[in-house]
Order: sequence, then C-alpha cells, then structure tokens
Amino acid sequence: MQKGLRKTPPPVLCCALFTLAGRALERCVAFPDKTAPGFGPWRRFLAVAGMLCLLASAAPASATLIEWMVEAESEEAALASGLEDVLVRLAGFRSPAIDALVPTLLEADEQPWLRSRERRGGGRFLLVFDRARLRAVLQEAEVPVWVGSRPALLVWVVLERDDRRLLLGSGMDEESVLAVLRDWSVRRDLPLLFPLGDLEDRRQVHTADVVGGAVEALAEPSRRYDADGLLLVHVSPRGDRQRARVWVDYRNHRLQAERSEATAAAAVSEAVAEVMDALGARTARVLVGQESALVGFSGVGGMSDLQSLRARLVALEAVQDTQLSRLLPGAAVLELRTGLDATALAQVLAAEGFRAADAPRAAGPGVNLWFHAHR
Repeated sequence: MQKGLRKTPPPVLCCALFTLAGRALERCVAFPDKTAPGFGPWRRFLAVAGMLCLLASAAPASATLIEWMVEAESEEAALASGLEDVLVRLAGFRSPAIDALVPTLLEADEQPWLRSRERRGGGRFLLVFDRARLRAVLQEAEVPVWVGSRPALLVWVVLERDDRRLLLGSGMDEESVLAVLRDWSVRRDLPLLFPLGDLEDRRQVHTADVVGGAVEALAEPSRRYDADGLLLVHVSPRGDRQRARVWVDYRNHRLQAERSEATAAAAVSEAVAEVMDALGARTARVLVGQESALVGFSGVGGMSDLQSLRARLVALEAVQDTQLSRLLPGAAVLELRTGLDATALAQVLAAEGFRAADAPRAAGPGVNLWFHAHR
C-alpha cells in the first residue's frame, strides 16, 4: 500500500524563502522591542503587515489531498478499506466511533470527501480523499481524535531466534519486523525512530531490559536519539506461531499489549496497533465547532522565533490554523482556530510543553491565555 500527501511548493524551498524574507524584513523595519531605537508607529505597522503577509504565504494548504493506494477485489471493497484507513490516520487511532462511522459514510448519497478513484490494475485502486472534509466529518460525528502532536517514539526491538536474542537496528531487517513497523508508521502518521544498533547501542542496551519491558533502564541509552517516548518490542516463537509483546512509555502513560500470529511481522503489527490505539484513546478529545482563541506567547524575539512557534502549533491536530494578531515587545499574540474551548486548549498546550506565562503590561484586552514560546 502506498500513500502520501499532495502538497503545494516543496517544503524545503518554502522554508528557505520564508527565512530569507523574514530576515530581510527584520533588518528593514526591526522587530518590535523596547530596545529598538526609533521604533515608531509607522515602522510597527510595517513590521506587523510584513509578518502577516509572510505567515499567510507560508501557511499550509488547508485542502491537502490524501492519496491512498489500496489492494482489493472490487472498487467498493477498496473504498471501504481506504476510507477506514484514512479516518484512523486522521484521528490518530482506531476507535468504535470510526467503526460505526464508515458504513454511514459509504451509504450516503453524496461523498464530497472523495475527490477521485482510479483502477490501476492488478487489483489496485488509487483513492484521493479531501483531508479538510474528512476532518469536518470527524468533528460532526464527534469522533475523538489525537489532538496533540504525534509523538516520535524510539523503537527497541529484540528478536529471539535459535535460543539467541538479537537487538535489531536500522541496518537490519530480520523477519521483516522493521519493515512492517516502518510501513505502519507511515500508514498511521505516527513517527517511529529506529536506533542504529551500533557498538554504542550494544554496549548500553541489554536485551533483557527490552524483553522485560524495563523502560527505566533504557532511558539513558535512548537519550542520544532525542525521542518523545519509548516503544519496546519483543518477538519470540511459541510453537508454530510468533508472539509479540509490546510496551509503550509516553508522558506518564505506560501500556502493554501482546499478540500471537503466524508470522513475526503480523504479530508485531497487531500488537503495536493495539497498544497505540489504547494510548490514543487515553489522550484523545472530541473537537466540536469552530472555536477561535487569542493566545499570547512571551519570548518571541524575532522572525525565527515566530516561525518555530507557528510550526509547533500547526503540528497539533487541535489547531487548524494560526493568524498573527499583534506583535508586542518580546511577545506575540496569535489567533488560533481550533475545535476546543479555551480551557481544553490550555490543557493541550500545557501537555505539549508550553509553560504558563504572565501577561505583559501591553497585552491588551481579549487575551486570557499566555505561555512561554520556548520549552
């Protein structure tokens, strides 16, 4: 199965142009700051107008299309399978609400969320979905979604074979275990990091710690990969089948799953899906309506700060869009378009590592939430 997002200009080119334009703007009009000499109202206006134009031009396309390749016996079966896969991808995890929603959408007279479908031969079908419309469908059906950023989990895999325990790294692909994990990561849009499996890893990581789910013992050797959490996988033979035990450790959530299948790849795929679905259910929220909130961020000292802040925010499923409302000395106020009320939004931002901050004197009315822009 192949899948991807169809987007507008190349991201690297956009980032480069955005950064160059931002630096030129800062040099020409200066960034609002108490220490900037001669920063009058006119130059403040130019700075704000320039920032607005740059942020608007750098905004991701809201009508991103999701292309999904499906292998199926018929077009109807392909659409049912593809729709379910894409809804799970957007929500971040599989839930009973999605299982109930799929038949309802397939039976509807109109399907505006489907842009096109094409038979490619060999039992393959290319489906093109409208991401914005499917997101609206999830909201209308009150399906819980993973509202925070998708965590980058470091995966430690131990495979038992012939009474030996092998620590798998990115350069190995025993029993297609790593390959199926990579495919699952892309399909679910949940990033996974794979260790090098080099000499340093083998010196610091004991296979017994992975087999026993000892996440504390793996904390130190995992630091070099700068991951958000850990995913431990132990695969072992059980008669004519393969058993996969999986542990996930992420933000005070520790969950475990176990599956037994005919192949190691199948057992790992099912066990990882089960444990990540359970994690998603714990952290999910229902997005309702089209709420907007003015949120202030201190510690915004220049264009690069504003750019990185916006990138962190738009990575959250709870934030559909951001608009620059106003600039202050060392701070910025952004209007966040979200499906959460102010209280729930504050909780999500806090969980993402944004620390509460005091409002500056020049904050102005209507801004009830203030956070530090930097971790």
